[in-house]
Amino acid sequence: MQRFDALKTQRSGGDFYEEWGCAMSRPACSACRRRLIRGHASHVPLSLLISLVALAMIVVACGGGSNSSAAATPGAGARASASPTAGLITVPGGVQLRLYQGDGFSIGYLPEWQVSPAGSSVEFSHEADSATLSVQVVPNPNAATSPEETVSVSLDTFEKSGLYKNFKRVSLAPTATVGGQTWQQQGATGDVQILGQQIRMEIVLLATNHPAHAAQTRLFSIYIVVPEARYQQLSRSAFIPMLQSFHFLN
Repeated sequence: MQRFDALKTQRSGGDFYEEWGCAMSRPACSACRRRLIRGHASHVPLSLLISLVALAMIVVACGGGSNSSAAATPGAGARASASPTAGLITVPGGVQLRLYQGDGFSIGYLPEWQVSPAGSSVEFSHEADSATLSVQVVPNPNAATSPEETVSVSLDTFEKSGLYKNFKRVSLAPTATVGGQTWQQQGATGDVQILGQQIRMEIVLLATNHPAHAAQTRLFSIYIVVPEARYQQLSRSAFIPMLQSFHFLN
């Protein structure tokens, strides 16, 4: 089953933590992030589920130590003015994409896909295929949250949400190269009800810190959800071209 390891050669709410009694230390932050995730293990829409995953990964209010003051100020990470540009780009294979410039990144998407920005993040979706690719960006000063933890806890959230039945993790290459940087990667399958039919979905999660370790580090996550029956075709026509087009802007 093809995944995105082929890309290795391509170069293209602080209040929530206070509610859980965060002691403003890194161990406490890890505990409250996981508790927050698992406390929302109920039937929720996919877009809300992904938002909860992003919220659970935010470490701004739990920076601790000398970084706590800076970490409490989201700064550029909270910018909500990112919007699609009118330009078209062509990626390897001749696929034409419309360019979206987000907060600290740019990515191309198929012109017929819908774009839904939300603060520093964005979701691209194609309703006819029930397919989505989301990019989430949250502040992560000094890389307090690792990409490995991000993809692992995110999959836990999907599994415990109740949205997916027969949830099963699948074996993937542990890393993929996107935007010239190594991302951690994990995946799963699960059945979901769409218009009264049970559809098996493929879920692929990728995460990385950029820059790798600095006061201004942010955690970038990519979530791909697509019906299993359409996975191979949409990987070739949409997801791989979109990931090939991804660039960090700083």
